[in-house]
Amino acid sequence: MPETLPLFPLDGVLFPEMLMPLHIFEPRYRMLVKRSLDRSEPFGIVLSGSAGEGGGPHQVGTAAEIVGHQPLPDGRSFIVVRGGRRFAIERIDADAAPYLVGRVRYLDEDEGSESTDAAREAADLFSEYLHSILAATDEPRSEAPDVASMGAGSPREIAYRIAASLAIDSAERQRLLEAPSTAERLASELRLLERENALLKELLLRLRASSEPSKLN
Repeated sequence: MPETLPLFPLDGVLFPEMLMPLHIFEPRYRMLVKRSLDRSEPFGIVLSGSAGEGGGPHQVGTAAEIVGHQPLPDGRSFIVVRGGRRFAIERIDADAAPYLVGRVRYLDEDEGSESTDAAREAADLFSEYLHSILAATDEPRSEAPDVASMGAGSPREIAYRIAASLAIDSAERQRLLEAPSTAERLASELRLLERENALLKELLLRLRASSEPSKLN
């Protein structure tokens, strides 16, 4: 059954169970955050700038629960939200409040067949991806990233964790959010990781070649 949800369009994508920090400064979104805190209710985060007519937000977003709130003296605030359930916007009411309000339908998600093996493969490829990034940046670090944790949990949890951590553009993140099942999301992530790992491998080869001393006198 459709429910009413205040909407916060962003140039970013929130995934279920993932955290996102936000700086709240526009008056209308200060009101939205106050309403959410006063009522202990979530609001919806949606990717702005849909390619469809009217340029409104994308139709699939994620409910956001405020888990951290730091008010500032001038009325601004910093908050941290955690992603909840995905939803699809059925209708937007632009006149109900100073911010957008949507009639939304929450989306169920099937893990799909063979998602366990796909999650294991995706976690392995993501570990390779992280190590390649560290090698390419060559920045001193006191400790290696905790790549083992990427493979912990259910296939759904692994898929969302990878989706939130990949350095890809917002359009690709939105496509991952909209995937109808965990298996399809993991399949897309495998393709993205294979692409990104190939690009990183090529970058590392070029960096190593440029750092080698010339053999010519």
